[in-house]
Amino acid sequence: MIKNISKRIRIPFILLLVFVPLILTAVLTSSPNRLSRSGKRSDRGISAAVNDTSVSATTGCITETTSPYTSAASTTTTTTTTVCLTTAAATVTTGSSALTPDRCVGTSPNSTFYQERMFTAGDSVTLGLKYYGFIPREHSIAGDSVSMWNLGHFTFNIDNEELELVDAIEKCRPKLLYIWIGMNDVNLNSPDRFVKRYREVIDEITERIPDINMVVAAITPVSSGCKVVKNSIIRDYNAALIEMVKRIDSPNVYFFDAYSVICDEKLCLRDGYSSGDGLHLYIPCYTDILTALFDYLDTTDIKEKIE
Repeated sequence: MIKNISKRIRIPFILLLVFVPLILTAVLTSSPNRLSRSGKRSDRGISAAVNDTSVSATTGCITETTSPYTSAASTTTTTTTTVCLTTAAATVTTGSSALTPDRCVGTSPNSTFYQERMFTAGDSVTLGLKYYGFIPREHSIAGDSVSMWNLGHFTFNIDNEELELVDAIEKCRPKLLYIWIGMNDVNLNSPDRFVKRYREVIDEITERIPDINMVVAAITPVSSGCKVVKNSIIRDYNAALIEMVKRIDSPNVYFFDAYSVICDEKLCLRDGYSSGDGLHLYIPCYTDILTALFDYLDTTDIKEKIE
């Protein structure tokens, strides 16, 4: 009798051992990202993770060399960051409107002017500018895992309307756009294909918004211990970006060497600048990048163009 009872109990217990781990695995590995009705990924509920993946006044200038990288470690500056109160509640703003970011940075007397008017487009590295309050949240057109090779698979929610990147930029009509894409391309693309698609995007944006000013930012370095991508590959892509901007030869398209702003003497991301994974950036890193960017913009005529 005892043996029969033992057999009857053992069967459901074994089934539990088999199925419970399977159920837990399915729950833990499910993706929080969802496809929109059009079959494209939306930036709703996006995370700040890549799933595949200061400072001189001339940092952003295009030079004749394709290897502009220099260590910024010896020129590190301490920038005071103040917190600004924001009352903006609009979902979409035009390029001429000024909204106040949560975190004010920069040493340029025009820093606030730039910060209030700058829109950003890009991937999860770019999203950090919104998440940490460096730009008005309404000025972010960025999404997790966005790259040039998969750009057509993403939409961005602008005023409750799902739009592809160029359409979203046209809807917002910024006069100053900081476009920062590439970290998700470096392992799944080639420099030539990357800049070919990048050029097409820039040309389309310029055609739709003739008075726009675009700052094309270099892909940033990763920490020395990062195994996701090598910095030498990133530098190859940035060299291609520099050449692309030269070929465009437009007074409204600028290159900004964000890589050199935050690299150390070994051309890797400086210690303490990663948010934890060796790839994404932390607050001091964004502070240095924006400080250098605004100093660079002061050397151009952008301010007069967007006033």
